Amino acid sequence: SATRVIPAASMGAQCGFAVCAQQRGGKVFYRNASTDDFSVLFDLERKSYPSDEAASMNSMMMRLKQANEFFMVAVLEGGVIGFVNGTLSADEKLRHESMTSHVPSGKTLCIHSVVIAEEHRGRGHGTLMMREYIRRIKAMEKVDRIVLLAKQPLVPFYGGVGFAFDGESDVVHGKDVWCECSMQLN
Repeated sequence: SATRVIPAASMGAQCGFAVCAQQRGGKVFYRNASTDDFSVLFDLERKSYPSDEAASMNSMMMRLKQANEFFMVAVLEGGVIGFVNGTLSADEKLRHESMTSHVPSGKTLCIHSVVIAEEHRGRGHGTLMMREYIRRIKAMEKVDRIVLLAKQPLVPFYGGVGFAFDGESDVVHGKDVWCECSMQLN
């Protein structure tokens, strides 16, 4: 897959640049999320997670407004097909509190949601979206560590994009057990 930078003006993006990746099924563009995307993002979140795990409307809006530089969307043929979002924490380890707040001076990025619309899964979109997200985070040079929670079946997916499996998480979120994964950047 080839990746190239495209001027934001040619895409109507809200951020300074957008990235285009040629994938099976067409070109996928990556850009920061905007408030105009909110209803689509919230709908994707609700469809992708059980009700006891999906972010609330308030949590999603907080991430969009307060941590926008860590909220990236994947766009295919003009429509959002996926997103990754996270917030910064002053803690190195993921805690329940870090899932509901954003500490701008924090050095640990807590990824909260990684979502690809069901009809676009299994085509490599998730892998390329995560690689682009990680590339952007590294380029910022202000995050030392990325952490996330994953269910056991998804641990190999995250391992494939560079995360280490750290074991079962102490965080309780919904009824299922979560695994903690991390990536040290600095």
